[in-house]
Amino acid sequence: MLIELEIHAVAGITSDNDRSMLMLREKGGERILPIMMSTRRALTLMTRAKIPLPMPVAATVADASHLLMLKFGVHLQRMEITTIKDATFFCRIVAERDGEERVLEFCQATDGLVMAMSAMCPIMIEEELLAAQYMHRTGEHSYALNINTLTRQMLEEALQHAVATENYEAASKLRDELAKRTPQQDESL
Repeated sequence: MLIELEIHAVAGITSDNDRSMLMLREKGGERILPIMMSTRRALTLMTRAKIPLPMPVAATVADASHLLMLKFGVHLQRMEITTIKDATFFCRIVAERDGEERVLEFCQATDGLVMAMSAMCPIMIEEELLAAQYMHRTGEHSYALNINTLTRQMLEEALQHAVATENYEAASKLRDELAKRTPQQDESL
């Protein structure tokens, strides 16, 4: 079952303001899905959510792609977040042309979100993926993130903290997650 998401908020997460967390909330629900991305992309999405650009002005590559698709009768129907691997969510873009629905491409969810906002189409996710990845409330003002949503830098900082506070169980999990990744994997966020 697909669940519709909407942009909820953006939070800066690194001291140099290079990375942000875009928070998508399930429509009519409470669960929040965190997606790490560059601050530039996050701000672009927030701008799109609040101030849609008048067509046919193409301000970004996503806008230009959307205009080109419209010219050839292709209409984006929805963006579906399908999986996560090494802190990167991936999606597919579903479009319609001449009454026939087709999957256009698989891409990083950060790119798909820009496309979805340009086309003003729904953002969707499978119930099972949302249930596995949403931020869990741990206190009045605190949340827990799934370890595979964290960037390499965040994992390294958390590992240092776990070792310093002698939380060896957490340190072991963080070390295992870091061992699964190569340093280049988080650079495209």
